[in-house]
Amino acid sequence: MANNVIGLFENQGVADQVVADLVAAGFNERNINRYVGSQEEIEQELEREGISDADADYYAEGLRAGGALVSVRARGGQVDEAVEIMNRYANSGTTDDTIYDASTTEYAASAAPSDLDTAAPVGTTTDVTGVDTAYSGAAATTDAEEARLAVAEEQLRIGKREVSRGGMRVRRVVTERPVEEQVVLRDETIRVDRRRVDQPLTGADSDLFTEKTFEFTETDEEAVVAKEARVIEEVVVGKEVEERTETVRDTVRRSDVEIEEIGASYSQTLAGDARYTGREWNDIEADARRDWEAQNQGGVWDDVRDSVRSNWERTRGR
Repeated sequence: MANNVIGLFENQGVADQVVADLVAAGFNERNINRYVGSQEEIEQELEREGISDADADYYAEGLRAGGALVSVRARGGQVDEAVEIMNRYANSGTTDDTIYDASTTEYAASAAPSDLDTAAPVGTTTDVTGVDTAYSGAAATTDAEEARLAVAEEQLRIGKREVSRGGMRVRRVVTERPVEEQVVLRDETIRVDRRRVDQPLTGADSDLFTEKTFEFTETDEEAVVAKEARVIEEVVVGKEVEERTETVRDTVRRSDVEIEEIGASYSQTLAGDARYTGREWNDIEADARRDWEAQNQGGVWDDVRDSVRSNWERTRGR
């Protein structure tokens, strides 16, 4: 299975040296990746390669602060070699950088660049040699009086942000339309009629030979237009706010420590095997060793011999 070994370095110059060493060591250039693009694009690319959201954000932030990120796809023993090459430059300057094996979720070396406020990821170590067993798959042993394993757990934190869902624009516009109405207007016309009369003068007509003048005026009506503005409608714009409860579902990870007494399971198998009933340890050890090595190919019997014997005798009530 191929592993992705990822390193965050102080600057592009250091990253160039890492790439050159990887190529010189025989790694195919097509399997070496330099990350470029926006912070969001880099985070998405890292997540596609199996990096957790928190670690992807950490690396992208390192790039934004001027760092350089290099990854190489390696198989088998190449993983250790890639980690060793990257660790040369992780420990060569005043700032340690982060080297990450995406297949095992173990760190080979870590510390954030000095100008970042981001804390180093949980579970990191300070030297490649401290996690060699994570890459080889062999059992880790120690002669120390005490060993500590950190147990980590992710916690889900829910926040809120405002998202624009569109809106409504209200504006007042002015339009014109033609209108027409009918109105009755009066026009005056002076008419003069001459009528023929044949009758004698009377006393009332004695002033007919006196000059007299009459004046008449013609008056017409014409339409006069006036406009009056009136409010005929009112538009009220506002917001109605409603609250809703949404259930957010996600997954969180937790690491735990499994405790197993070395050799206990195999000791119980020996104690229940009729072939070994009533026999002493020195009589059965050769057979027990042969059976154990057949079940655990590649294992070292001397690493578990004392534990198996102790548990076997305890199981038999010795």
